Amino acid sequence: MPLEFNELLNLILLWCCGQLLWQRYRGKIKRWMKYNKDRLPRRWLPKSPHDCLSCCEGITLKTARINPDVEPYARRKSPRGRRKSVSSQGFACLNPECDYYGIVDEQIHALVSHGKRGQQQDIQYFKCQSCRKAFSSRKGTPLYYLKTSTSTVIMVLWLMAEGVDRSVLIRFTGHPDSTIARWMKRMGQHSQGLHNHYFRGLTLALIQMDELYAKVRNKIKASWLWLAIDPVSKALPSLHVGSRKASSAYTLVHDLKLRLAHGCVPAFTTDGLRTYFYAITAHFGEWYRPHRARTDHWRPSAELLHGQLIKRKRNRKLTYTLTRMTIGKRSKLFEILQANGFNSTIQTAFIERVNLTIRQGVSLLARRTWSTARNEDYLLMHVEWWRAYYHFARPHESLQGHTPAMKLGLTDHVWSVDQLLQTPLVPVPAELSHSP
Repeated sequence: MPLEFNELLNLILLWCCGQLLWQRYRGKIKRWMKYNKDRLPRRWLPKSPHDCLSCCEGITLKTARINPDVEPYARRKSPRGRRKSVSSQGFACLNPECDYYGIVDEQIHALVSHGKRGQQQDIQYFKCQSCRKAFSSRKGTPLYYLKTSTSTVIMVLWLMAEGVDRSVLIRFTGHPDSTIARWMKRMGQHSQGLHNHYFRGLTLALIQMDELYAKVRNKIKASWLWLAIDPVSKALPSLHVGSRKASSAYTLVHDLKLRLAHGCVPAFTTDGLRTYFYAITAHFGEWYRPHRARTDHWRPSAELLHGQLIKRKRNRKLTYTLTRMTIGKRSKLFEILQANGFNSTIQTAFIERVNLTIRQGVSLLARRTWSTARNEDYLLMHVEWWRAYYHFARPHESLQGHTPAMKLGLTDHVWSVDQLLQTPLVPVPAELSHSP
């Protein structure tokens, strides 16, 4: 039935009034809609390990096959002979075919002194009495095959962990840029090995995660440094350098899951980025088969808690904040916060504070500077070395002079840069380099 003239006129007048109101109050209406949209309950569907590329590829932590039940060599050999005069504690046989491969306890392994070599005769050599193999005490450390004095390398690495730019060290030491870059690459790889060796089987109650912008030279797309922190011990169990996409969030949480003890499900607090929810639910859950179903389904763990702090800005200024629980109850999260001595509020203050600390310690991440990373690999190596220095050699004021590694019970003293540099790592054989 066609509309009458009066009804058509009323519709036109109503449409014109709506247009006038929209043109005048458009900004307020948009802000009101955005404000109330954030307050609506989120209905995000959790993901499964099938959505994580690291889970599909079966990536695990590299481990060496060490036999802890081997008989001490002192019981095998004859009681006669010269007594041991050089301590071999902390060193191990590096022959994968030896029964004492990877054992650092001098009461068990078969290492003895094999003289000193080098220009200054200061490089200790050891020999395994079981397999008859000899090796340098520097093998498995960044100092292996380096001709520069140890004190110079220690000074350069220590200053770079305190935020000194590489160009300053080039002018100060006289070493070329490629030499100092090679030292940093070796120390970064060594720091990764130390982190994989010590940071595993952790029991953490709280985790905060965030990402910060990292400028990389000659790269069109932006790079981001993803971090996870334990607010109790101030430790950084996981980090990742990559893009600001869901794949990077999956990689970060996957690495974190590998370092936690079996059955440990911490409570998470993050910003409003949706990919955190997907990555967390994909790694902390279980498979089950519903009644009369033919395939298994994935469901998040009943102990999983995830709170988000959403910050709204206008003209780069914070206007207001919102909090929401994407999974779990808010009261349970508050109980965990109170049990660990924190206020009952969803916040990311600890990860935001460590973002400032890392920008001060890594010159490549300083804001408004010419000191930018050449590529993501070098940036990752620099950050890995800074994290090892932060965990083992830098006391934290809030921990009463202890380091994060001491707080977690991984060590009982503050390490020096010399100890970090000269602590050997047992190399992983080629057949164990890839996960099954």
